[in-house]
Amino acid sequence: MNATPAMAMNPSLMRAAMRRRGRLEQFLIIAALALLVPAMTKALVWAGEAGMLPVKPRDYTLLTLAGAGLMVMLNRPSFCPPAFLMLLVPLARVLDVAFLQRFSVTDLGDHSVVVMTLISNFLVTFTAVLLLSVESWRRVALWVAVVTALVSAGCVYYEWLGFRSFTRISGRMSGFPTDPNDPPIIITLMLAVVFSLNPRFWRNVTLIALVAPAIALTLSRSGMAVFSCLLMCYFAANLRRHFMGMLLITAISIPLAISGVAILSQTSTKQGVMTDKNTTDRLKAIFELDFERIKSPERGKDLQDGWEAVGKKPVFGHGSGAGTSLWKPHNQVVALWIDIGVFGVLFYVLGLLVLTFRSFMLKLSGFYCLVPLWLFVPCSQILVESPHYWFTAAVCCNLVFTRRFRLVLSAPARKAFPPQTPLPQS
Repeated sequence: MNATPAMAMNPSLMRAAMRRRGRLEQFLIIAALALLVPAMTKALVWAGEAGMLPVKPRDYTLLTLAGAGLMVMLNRPSFCPPAFLMLLVPLARVLDVAFLQRFSVTDLGDHSVVVMTLISNFLVTFTAVLLLSVESWRRVALWVAVVTALVSAGCVYYEWLGFRSFTRISGRMSGFPTDPNDPPIIITLMLAVVFSLNPRFWRNVTLIALVAPAIALTLSRSGMAVFSCLLMCYFAANLRRHFMGMLLITAISIPLAISGVAILSQTSTKQGVMTDKNTTDRLKAIFELDFERIKSPERGKDLQDGWEAVGKKPVFGHGSGAGTSLWKPHNQVVALWIDIGVFGVLFYVLGLLVLTFRSFMLKLSGFYCLVPLWLFVPCSQILVESPHYWFTAAVCCNLVFTRRFRLVLSAPARKAFPPQTPLPQS
């Protein structure tokens, strides 16, 4: 006679187990938000420099890393190996900087500061991927993406209202990162995650309405272009099911966009009683779709110099850090080639190609994540050291690679069958 498990016979035990599981899931989301939102939005760096943290940013990072790792272990993790394999690219850069030291980076003072910064970024990135190794990873990723996008947009609005100045480029808002080109990258990547995981169209449209003005305030040409491309893909995919809603959105957004351009023209181009010509030209080029003026001759020269640096050491590169300090090509492939050579570039591009292939094989699953993952490559040189970039790539990996693996300390006991009596032989 088979024994029925006690939990199956006692409904109160089942309810208690479900409540315990729900609390663990809530603690996991809180740990993920505490670690990833300050790291992705760079609020932790700003708070540390402003002296607003009761502890050092390093200590805060280690505490939240430990808490997030513990919560993952308590939620019975199951792993997606391709998501972790992609982290070999940032790991190679960390090992190159820490041990080989083929190029000495002194932008932050001592080379050891750069080493510790890269190690910290990699640990946060690894834990971000690890947080997606639980059964409720979709809910965790959605919470992180929504909160990160709202915080990144909120600090831009806070700066625009004049409460505090973060930016290092006059006339453009940046929020915590201090670089106006960073918020559009962060927000667009997080929106891609939300579009991939949340099927509720109108909630996503509400989120777009909340963060889109922040991207406009940064006056980032590449950020606006990639953001617009992502929105075009999302609206095109939902046009058939929400056609009347699209017409309503268009009717509302056109006058709002005209008003926004007028406000930007009056606020972002003024410095006291003087007019900032650089900001004025940038604003006109963006909203008049003047592609000749949108192109940056300085970036073209930087990219050319980067390719020349690649030609000098094409196989192993100049050493990690050279592609973002000595040369600044504003292109992730070229910067990575300068850092660790052709093999790192091949592995990086191959990973994106595999994700793209799997997405098309699975009826465009995770396609929204692929749009910014690809389109930001020719626009930025610091993607491979950004946790938000690999977080989006990990979400895409979990969507296109559905098989997961779990580590167990002991195999479950197998059911014992009674010995069978052999048949009598004649």
